[in-house]
Amino acid sequence: MFNKEKQSENNIFSLDNTKLNENCQKIVQDAVSELNIVGFMTGYYDENLTITQVSSHMLKNLGYTFEEFQKKTSGSLRNLLYGGNQTFLEYDRFQRLQGCGEGQMLMSDGTPVFVRMCKKDAIADDGKQVWVLSVQIDWMQQNLKLINNVIHSGMWHFDCDKSGNIKEVYWSHEFRTMLGYHDILDFPNKLESWSDLLHPEDKKATLTLLEQAIQDKTDSVKYDCEYRLKMKDGSYQWFRANAETTRRLDGTVRFIVGTFINIDKRKQSEMKAQRNEAFHRAYTEGNICEYYVNLKDNSFESLKVEDSLLEIFEKSHTWDELIQAYLDNYVVDEDKEAVSHFYNRNFIVEKLSEGSKEINLECRIRIQGDEHWVRNVLMRGEENDGSRYAMIFVRDITEARKEMENILELTRKNDAMDLLLQGTMRLVNRFAMCNLEDDTYKFYSLHGKKPPYDAYGTYHDLIRRIASRYKVVAKDETIDKVISADHIRGMIRSMDDIYKLEYCTEDEKHFKSMAFIPLSWKDGVLEKVLLIAQDTTQEKLAEIESRIALKDAYEAANKANRSKTEFLSNMSHDIRTPMNAIVGMTAIAGANIDHPDRVIDCLGKITKSSRHLLGLINEVLDMSRIENGKIELTEEDFNLAELVDNLIAMTRSEIEAHHHNFEVQLNKIEHEYVRGDSLRVQQIFTNIMSNAIKYTPDGGKILFSITEKPTTSLDIGCYEFVIQDNGMGMSEEFQKVMFDPFTREDDKRISEIQGTGLGMAITRNIVNMMNGNIKVESKLGKGSRFTVTIFLRLRDEKSETIDELVNLPVLVVDDDKICCEGTVATLNEIGIDGEWVLSGKEAVERAVKRHENGNDYFVYIIDWQMPGMDGIETTRQIRQKIGPDVSVIVLTSYDYTKIEEEAKAAGVDEFISKPLFRSRLTAALQKIISGKPSQDARDYLKNIAASDYTGKKILLVEDNELNREVAAEIIGMTGAEIETAVNGKEAVDKVADHPNGYYDLVFMDVQMPIMNGYEAATAIRSLPKHKGELLPIVAMTANAFTEDVILAKSAGMNEHIAKPLDMEKLNRMLHEWMSATIIKKSIYR
Repeated sequence: MFNKEKQSENNIFSLDNTKLNENCQKIVQDAVSELNIVGFMTGYYDENLTITQVSSHMLKNLGYTFEEFQKKTSGSLRNLLYGGNQTFLEYDRFQRLQGCGEGQMLMSDGTPVFVRMCKKDAIADDGKQVWVLSVQIDWMQQNLKLINNVIHSGMWHFDCDKSGNIKEVYWSHEFRTMLGYHDILDFPNKLESWSDLLHPEDKKATLTLLEQAIQDKTDSVKYDCEYRLKMKDGSYQWFRANAETTRRLDGTVRFIVGTFINIDKRKQSEMKAQRNEAFHRAYTEGNICEYYVNLKDNSFESLKVEDSLLEIFEKSHTWDELIQAYLDNYVVDEDKEAVSHFYNRNFIVEKLSEGSKEINLECRIRIQGDEHWVRNVLMRGEENDGSRYAMIFVRDITEARKEMENILELTRKNDAMDLLLQGTMRLVNRFAMCNLEDDTYKFYSLHGKKPPYDAYGTYHDLIRRIASRYKVVAKDETIDKVISADHIRGMIRSMDDIYKLEYCTEDEKHFKSMAFIPLSWKDGVLEKVLLIAQDTTQEKLAEIESRIALKDAYEAANKANRSKTEFLSNMSHDIRTPMNAIVGMTAIAGANIDHPDRVIDCLGKITKSSRHLLGLINEVLDMSRIENGKIELTEEDFNLAELVDNLIAMTRSEIEAHHHNFEVQLNKIEHEYVRGDSLRVQQIFTNIMSNAIKYTPDGGKILFSITEKPTTSLDIGCYEFVIQDNGMGMSEEFQKVMFDPFTREDDKRISEIQGTGLGMAITRNIVNMMNGNIKVESKLGKGSRFTVTIFLRLRDEKSETIDELVNLPVLVVDDDKICCEGTVATLNEIGIDGEWVLSGKEAVERAVKRHENGNDYFVYIIDWQMPGMDGIETTRQIRQKIGPDVSVIVLTSYDYTKIEEEAKAAGVDEFISKPLFRSRLTAALQKIISGKPSQDARDYLKNIAASDYTGKKILLVEDNELNREVAAEIIGMTGAEIETAVNGKEAVDKVADHPNGYYDLVFMDVQMPIMNGYEAATAIRSLPKHKGELLPIVAMTANAFTEDVILAKSAGMNEHIAKPLDMEKLNRMLHEWMSATIIKKSIYR
């Protein structure tokens, strides 16, 4: 039974005989005030979202009587709403929704209209929770929605405070649906909803342009850009965004309104066309024929000919005959004259004589009845015995032409759409629809802002009001005349015409522009126009504009200086870590001077850390990268096992100092050998590990795990690195800002721990540059877990199957079941029959049983630290019961010097450090088979020492005594005779005092007293009797930048090698130039 009651001046119809109590009325009033009262409804939270009251305003604006409304809706809100945006009516989502939104409702005649809604909750007299929904029919929004549907665009706007900072954000429903979202629950009205979806490569530029457009008080910087956004399904698509701003008199932004369109199809077409063009320009299958021509004797030699052209190549005896057959049988009539001229031998010789390396012509040919576009390309060949040769390619470019035409058509359409978008941007601020025939106007405002004049009225009254406040700029006519209906009709003759004028206040302090855009004609007479007005005051105030420009320049300079300072500070943070490893390993080597293997191991790790440190120093010194504000990634081959070794070497001393329990786990690592920027990858995990060590109390646990994730690519590997600790943890608030530069947790427990707060900012930037991802999970007092996912190129790995070991039995002994299973899986991959047990006791029992059956294990791989019987005792008992004929490998931590002597005495043959990479296991097994020692630091100079340059003389020019000693010692290993000079002048005198060919090679430092290396090289090249012309000179210097290499070669030097010396490069250089001197000396003789 439906009743209605009258409350205030608005009738409220009740569907269940209930009345609004005071609380409900207050909530209703609050909701209504949000949207400038149009109508409202209330209802219960049940499956039908039952309507309990509806206001008469609501019924009137939708065109219903109460009875019609009852029949149409059956008392359910679900039956009143319309359109694709229906997800918010789901029971759970509707309960959570609060505040304002948009949607579509059905009018009584079945027309869907756009409405603005505001929802709040209240409590009824019976104690039930009820919803209150105020509704505003938004005709202006309805029109804009139709425009957006036509141009397939989405709309958004920001409200700004008096300082020009964004305070409120609004995303339209079309905006959300274009990205795959539904409503404000899954895509809230927050800036981060959009900015977090920006592609990492586009994010900085897009946000910077937005900030510039907001801050530029002159309105000269426009927000118009293209960028990629992440869709809800995880894919990225291209969009184009435009925006216009409304500013206060002081230039600060009041609000910014924008639209954007999906241009992904156009972008994909462009990239596809570029790929096709590159394909057809390459010498690949796109060539339908390739042949060589002797222009002198009129002959040709075919290299590649498709079947469609084969006949004319077989029947032609001269090149002229071939070209004539090509013209007669293939080239379309319209292009024959151009092709005949192109292949004229006199024309070709003339072009080649002018210096042309390539000439080309596009034409159409017919093959089996189908017309194809081809590019005829003629390239210069060599000249030999008076003959001139040319290479000719004919390439099919039909598909490339089609793609280019498609792109041009898309571009034309996009330009037209852009014009429509620009017009829309003007509409979304404030505009008036003027009917010149009926003498009426009506103002519309997107943001509900009150218009400067009455919202509607007669057009002649609007003219009178404008004329009372403004005058025309730079014209003698009055404003009421130039905006009269007759004058407008005289200025606008077609839909392409736009009538514009400038006007200002009487005191000329405020300036505006006005534009009339035609909308419709009636019987050939202009009927309706769109009136748009814009404030142009800022454009007239040159002095303010000058001050703003000066301020912007000052801020830009400060920003550049801050960028340099921040970059150098970041590098300082990272330099200390490898330095710590160098110092620590040097101390360990000194403490183990009587253990050569341990010293060699330390020297190897010192070398690796030194190279890492050198890489960082090179970047600090690379000023061009600082000026550009970015660091480019490099690609090099590296091994994951070496990466882990380097990480532990650089952090080990700190781990031991804090007595942490450190563990490394490997999960399904199929590819150890990869390609990427190893320095940056190592930098990522060094930063995270350093924090884990610092912020974990002494005796804590730190886990480092590596997992290779499955991918669909054959040459790209996905690696997940996890660093987890049980340390102090981080608050949720700090986790939100932890990647910002100079940010540290405000916690008294860490106040004495040193740190700049830059490490994590550097880490995230590097991960983003690698298109990777970093995730943090942390709780105060529980610890932290960092998960880093990056992609690395895979290198070809040789099969690690060892024929001598195939199917041989190996027993793995470890109390960690996961470690056992992983090791056995690795053994199986390289062809070995692996078994495992979880204790030393069980291992001894298995060994004895096998021995009694005459089927001993070939190798035992035993963990050192196990409960009960440890690895050494297990080895000792196996040796006692079985003898020395089997091999034992002990798995150890990274420092096994403390147990090395005891272990070897017990019968251990080899040690393998954890984590157990397949390459390490393979190397140890190969060592057992061959009896040869593993490669270590002894091998760094192996190749140089193996070279024999006995009888050669090398002049070493170096002013630093220590550097001179190092270089002479290393180069002297080759057997060459080394002479030295301490400056450039002494070097020049030595070359001048000896006959030609006396020295085979000169290594020249650059920065030296008396005469530097550049001057010395120039002087040697200028010596009389051609003494220095053929003498090889190599710059050996710490000046390692690109410009230094150019300067060295400009001074007459042949090569350049940077300090500290790369031994492999030095060896290659010696081999190259020592071989060259054999030819040189034959010339001297």
